[in-house]
Order: sequence, then structure tokens, then C-alpha cells
Amino acid sequence: MDPKGRIVLPSRLKSRLPESGSEKLFILRGFKKCLTIYTQSLWEEKLASFATVSDYDEEGQDIIRSLTFGMAEEELDGQGRFSLNKKLIQYAGLGNDILIVGVGKLIEIWNPEEYDAQLIQDRKKLQAMARNLFDKPIQPSDSTQ
Repeated sequence: MDPKGRIVLPSRLKSRLPESGSEKLFILRGFKKCLTIYTQSLWEEKLASFATVSDYDEEGQDIIRSLTFGMAEEELDGQGRFSLNKKLIQYAGLGNDILIVGVGKLIEIWNPEEYDAQLIQDRKKLQAMARNLFDKPIQPSDSTQ
């Protein structure tokens, strides 16, 4: 990240973006101490899911409010750069060295030390998380002979 808060999106991640004259990015505070980037199409999907939450659903409205607090909308310039505002930089504890990570359809921006610490912490829970996510109960075979 340069002193003005500009970041160049790596070409391997930029190549995943839909082709358009200028792609908008929506940058939110992550659940962990990082920033989460949505492309315009993914953000529109997220907005559609927000629209299903009733205005009278206090918990749902609190979650939407919390998720979108401090959000920024940026556009990639001709060199594939976008800017972060100071509040987002402070939230994620970013400095000159940053780590840009593709996580499924999303992109995250991390302080490298924070990312390493988070991986070590998550590693302790990884086996149980993987079992819950990937293991399917083995169905007894229906072998009547």
C-alpha cells in the first residue's frame, strides 16, 4: 500500500472480475480484523438478501447496520488501483505491507502479522471445522442378498 492508501489489485485477482470499463468495489470491515471486498455483482446479491430482512426485525437490522458501518465504494483506476480511507486502514491495522487474499468469491486485505496470528489460532480448530464442513455421514449400504 502506498502512502496515499492506494493498493494495486494483483492481476490474478483482477482477472476474476467481470470485464467492464470500471469495476466498482465495495469494501467492508471483516468479521475478523481485516477488510472484505465485494465486486459490484456480489454486493448486489448481498443487498438483495438484505432486502428480505423485515424493517421490524431488530436483530436483522442491527446486523445489516453493523456490516455496512464504515463501508466504502471505490473504483479500480486504469492501473488496477483502488484507495482505502483512513478509518478502514485503522480498523484492519494496515501499514505499507499488506496481504491480499482470495477467499471464495471475496477478497480480503490483511495486516500480514494479523493474518499469520489468525491462521495459527484457526489452525487449532481446523480439524473440527473441516469435519463439520466436508465429512458426510457414511450411509450404510443397502445390501440385501
